[in-house]
Amino acid sequence: MKTYLLLGFISVASFSVATASPVIPVGTVSIVQPQGDKELTWVDEQIQAILPARVGIPEGFINSLRDPMKMKKPVPVATIGSKLLAPPKLGSLGIIAPPKIVEEPLRLLAIINKSVLISGKWYKVGDSVRNFSLLEVKPNSVVLADKKDQKLILFLTKQNSNIKIITK
Repeated sequence: MKTYLLLGFISVASFSVATASPVIPVGTVSIVQPQGDKELTWVDEQIQAILPARVGIPEGFINSLRDPMKMKKPVPVATIGSKLLAPPKLGSLGIIAPPKIVEEPLRLLAIINKSVLISGKWYKVGDSVRNFSLLEVKPNSVVLADKKDQKLILFLTKQNSNIKIITK
């Protein structure tokens, strides 16, 4: 019985060695290729094609190329009827005038006692707000006046009925 088991084991081992796939050495990578499997031959060919080292463009050639961001010709000035903006005009000394600063309009955001929140800053009566001075604080508005006594009235834009502050 032991003899039959030993012979069976040896025959199975020899059969598996005989049918084992051949090993194809490729550089440092070994590829195991199954026999009779034609579906993987295309994959093997593709792997063989990409394994050799590829040669790129030499660094000297790249350094000799012209910079694509530099323009040789000046940009044309806006023509009549063009929707492009004209270039800024130079001053008498060749200095470009600074752009005009557009200020955000004044907004009254909150009133608490005699203090007011205008455009994110707190003021009280007598303080200067840009070119105006704060003259009067009313329950829902404030009165501002400039140097020529022109008055500007700012009203609360939103009222929150959930917040009530009562002072006596």
